[in-house]
Amino acid sequence: MPAVREDAVAAWRRAEARVYPTVMVDAAIYEQYLTMVRAVADELADVRTEDELVTAWEQRRELATAVVARHAPSLRAFMDLEAVRDAAFCHRHRDITRSRGKEIARERLEQAWRDQSEWVVLFDDVTPLGSHRLEMHVRSGRGLHASCKRDVDRPATYSLEVVQLDPGTGTWLLDKPPLMPAQTYRTPDEWEARIAQARATFGKD
Repeated sequence: MPAVREDAVAAWRRAEARVYPTVMVDAAIYEQYLTMVRAVADELADVRTEDELVTAWEQRRELATAVVARHAPSLRAFMDLEAVRDAAFCHRHRDITRSRGKEIARERLEQAWRDQSEWVVLFDDVTPLGSHRLEMHVRSGRGLHASCKRDVDRPATYSLEVVQLDPGTGTWLLDKPPLMPAQTYRTPDEWEARIAQARATFGKD
């Protein structure tokens, strides 16, 4: 299920990334897109876990069509309903992971122990305006905190720091100094390269 979930989340994020930058240039359609995405997400309020959300995505394919038909927005003809649906699932996924962050991190860590994984992603929050990802080396508790901030009028900024987590719970040990203070990068390629380098360096026992 983790691989299926990752594929689904990636699809939802692609839809969100496709919708928002496109419609931000037109205030009217942007507002209607946001309204429809939130309306579809509201219909998913009964879905409480990531795995349930993946199942709902497979089983409720016509959800956006029904919601948009009910609301009848004036710019309906210009809307990509598949993107509306998937962006709504992304919205609901973000709500679930934020409200159940500690519980989800514990579940992922327990699964990593069972699978004898070297690394586990404890938290991964992505929006069109930025992201935060916390990945932990399972045995040592060393954590890679990678973040990105995007602004419509400014170049994106990328940062990475290495921190110490409790290997038993994944809790960020705030009383411990960073193993590598936050560094900022100008390009996503350099950022990704530094993340890979840090994973190799701090993944050693």
